[in-house]
Amino acid sequence: MGKILTAITIFAAILAAMMLSVGCNNEGCTDNQSSIPLAGFYSSADGNPIKVDSIQIGGVGAPADSMLVSSSRGVSEVYLPLRATHTSSSFYIRYTQKALVELTSLYDTISFDYEAIPYFASEDCGAMYRYRVQKCQATAHLIDSVVLVDSLITNANRESLRIYFRTQESGQK
Repeated sequence: MGKILTAITIFAAILAAMMLSVGCNNEGCTDNQSSIPLAGFYSSADGNPIKVDSIQIGGVGAPADSMLVSSSRGVSEVYLPLRATHTSSSFYIRYTQKALVELTSLYDTISFDYEAIPYFASEDCGAMYRYRVQKCQATAHLIDSVVLVDSLITNANRESLRIYFRTQESGQK
C-alpha cells in the first residue's frame, strides 16, 4: 500500500508540474510583442524596392542613444519606434556618402503625429500599445515622399510605411 501511495504522490506531483508549466508559457502569444512601424525604402523613379547605403537614422529628441541605423552597406528597411508617452515622434536620416558628406545640412526628417492606444492582447501576451497615425510628413532633400500603408500600427510584422527616395535627377531616364 505504501508503494502505491508513493507512486500516486509522485504521479500527482509530475502532473501538477506539467500543468503549471503549461499555464505559464506564452505559446498563445506572437513573437513580436511591440507595435513598431516598419519603413521600407523605394525608388521614386520606378517604385521598386531599393537599398540605401551610407546613412545614419536616429530619433530626434529621443533619450540616450537614439541611433537606429549607422551603415555604409545597403539598408532596405528600418523600424521606427514611436514613444507611447508622446503624441509625436521624429526621425532623422543623415546621408554620409562621400559626395554628400560636405553638405552638412543634408538631412531628411520624418515626423509622425499619432495617438497611443493601450491594447490588451491576451492573458499570455499582456498589454501593449497600438498607434493610430494621424499625420506623417517629411522634408524633401533626398526623400520624394512618404506613404502610410496603414494608419493603425500594430504588432503585425509588416511594412507600415514606404519611404520613396529620389534615385535619379529630374529629367534623367
